[in-house]
Amino acid sequence: MEKIGFIVDSGSDVPKEFVDKFEIEVLPLNVAFKDGDYLDGVTIQPQEVFERMASEIPKTSLPSGELISQAFENLIEKGCTHIIAITISSNLSGTNNSVRLIAEDFPQVEFFLLDTKNIGIGSGLFMIAATKYFEMKNDFKMITKKLQDSVEKGHVFFHIPNLKYLIAGGRIGRVTGAVGTLLNIQPIITCDEEGIYTTIAKIRASKTNNEAKTIKKMVDLVKGVVPESQEFLLATCGGNPAARVTSAKLLEGLKDALPEFEEAYDVQLGSALAVHTGPELTGCAILPLYK
Repeated sequence: MEKIGFIVDSGSDVPKEFVDKFEIEVLPLNVAFKDGDYLDGVTIQPQEVFERMASEIPKTSLPSGELISQAFENLIEKGCTHIIAITISSNLSGTNNSVRLIAEDFPQVEFFLLDTKNIGIGSGLFMIAATKYFEMKNDFKMITKKLQDSVEKGHVFFHIPNLKYLIAGGRIGRVTGAVGTLLNIQPIITCDEEGIYTTIAKIRASKTNNEAKTIKKMVDLVKGVVPESQEFLLATCGGNPAARVTSAKLLEGLKDALPEFEEAYDVQLGSALAVHTGPELTGCAILPLYK
């Protein structure tokens, strides 16, 4: 009998209800301020990170090898014979490679590692989909096939009002040169087929109707990648309280424009991603769901 366990990193914004229900092992990335290191979502929460970023931009680093090993051990102790691990893009973080290497220490379980080529809720939707397939009674082989088949069809879009965080973190990717600060042109970025940040659209910010313009543009982007004849999941995310208000409105806009969605979620932007994108980020994602 198969018993499947799940591992995900904290850079994939999986809603807490899924983490709790399916006993998902979450690997916390490290958030380093001058006064010390913190575990994302464990010893520091997003809102505290956002508040502190007003005076200091921290750095992030991979989950420790010890914590990755502990996640495997926890699942094995629960009787898991198969483990599915899902991480943010390997071109944005070394987490995927670290998990792959440490998995070699646990040959007693059958293991599958997914590089989502995505980040944030864009990556988190893959874990949500994995739990859906699990509930559909799909076996390990079928779940992993559906997940792998989804990688090229999963999309995330982030509106980033301020690029200074991407620049400071060295993760500007292919966004450089795509915007003009003097013209107050703000990017909407996505992850390309290699899982690297790239600009897909631009918004000329203004004092009025900026939120409405952002929502309309992002809804249009999602409508442009809806899988044909395929059910799908939708999600939005936001950082600070103002961005959370916008993300909730964005979700309603997506649901109105795409009423055939299977399920939709609005989640809190995690600390690790916010460090590199800023607390003002609003994002959305779509992923096909194979029945």
